Amino acid sequence: MCTKILTWVFFLLSIFSSAVSDPRTTQASLYCGSRKPGQNQSFIPTFVKEMEGLSQQISTHHWGTQFVNSTTPMYGLAQCFNDLSHTDCLLCYAASRTKIPSCLPSLAATIFLDGCFLRYDSYRFYRQSTDPSRDTVVCGQSKQEKIEKEEFGRNVGFAIGNATAAAAGNGGFGVAEVKGSVFALAQCWKTVGSAGCQSCLEKGRKAAMGCAPSKEGRALNAGCYLRYSTEKFYNDAGGAEQVADHGHGLSVSRGIIIAVILAAAAFLLLSLSAAYACYAKLARIKQERSNVGLAATSINKYSSLKFRSNDLAKVVDPCLGEDFPAGDASNVLRIGLLCTQASVALRPSMAEVVEMLTDREIMAAVPSPKQPPFLNSTTIEPVSTRFRSYSATSSMSNALTKPEASYTSTESSGTRSSDGNSRTQELSQKK
Repeated sequence: MCTKILTWVFFLLSIFSSAVSDPRTTQASLYCGSRKPGQNQSFIPTFVKEMEGLSQQISTHHWGTQFVNSTTPMYGLAQCFNDLSHTDCLLCYAASRTKIPSCLPSLAATIFLDGCFLRYDSYRFYRQSTDPSRDTVVCGQSKQEKIEKEEFGRNVGFAIGNATAAAAGNGGFGVAEVKGSVFALAQCWKTVGSAGCQSCLEKGRKAAMGCAPSKEGRALNAGCYLRYSTEKFYNDAGGAEQVADHGHGLSVSRGIIIAVILAAAAFLLLSLSAAYACYAKLARIKQERSNVGLAATSINKYSSLKFRSNDLAKVVDPCLGEDFPAGDASNVLRIGLLCTQASVALRPSMAEVVEMLTDREIMAAVPSPKQPPFLNSTTIEPVSTRFRSYSATSSMSNALTKPEASYTSTESSGTRSSDGNSRTQELSQKK
């Protein structure tokens, strides 16, 4: 049952992931400034407040600026590309917000993802379209080999030129395609204005053209982003959600998409919960089997010992180290072995066990078992002299003193026999 549930979960995950469009969170570039805040300046709280403000702007408008007035002022700009859906925009911004803190505690940082842009700095940079110190171009490693380099270069030029022209006349965003072999996208930031967008894209067009014959190229400027590729990477204009700058309302298509996503997410959570329950049950069964194996191992440890007073402490849990009284542990274990002797007549009664556990003097003289389980009795060590003196005065029952009495009797008979032999020798000498 659990296996079937897990199979369905992975199947639904694959369907769900393929149904959701790509938020394009691949990192194209990350720039960290060299300036650091002065000592005793609370820069991290300012950064957190800046990111929270930008999150609200992104959620509402797909882009936004934020200013935090503190000891070190912070200006921020975040923007998703126009072809991203609302959900993909939020995912892209979340990815950029996760990656840009690696620049901290720098007072300035810029990150380009293939679907969004995020920057913070200590000065008002919003209308800056180009920056010679930061503008860069990133060319792909693989080269185009299917068509001639000159023809491919012309296709790249046409695609980039058409995309930049479309962006200049369409509010800063444009896409283009040439013969199904080259695709291009141009995106300006909303703060640079029309003139700034044109100058930024013109610089980016010249820079990206230099990447041919690479299959992919990106121009990353202070005020815009330009990319071409031999594979289509952007969403069609009809498939992207249009979010008004005033941020009021949702389109019908967006509402349907969100409803489907929420329903799928709810079903996915239920499936994951069921899968987790199955996993927990299997883990519990495995743990129980493991405990049985540990118990068997412990019994083997007991059977491998010779039950000498200096060996019993070795069966104590090694996690305790040396933080326990070895003598008391040996005595308690010996009492337990007395209670598990093969012969019932040799086992002490519960009253005797309680007396051995509560009386220090009696516990110190606990005998070794005569017939411990899983062990040949020939390996047992003789009873200590200390216990012989204790057995003469102990009030224990016959079940516990029988083995000792037989031993004492044998010892006494042996002594009498020895005395008789010595007297016989003396009489023979006198004669």
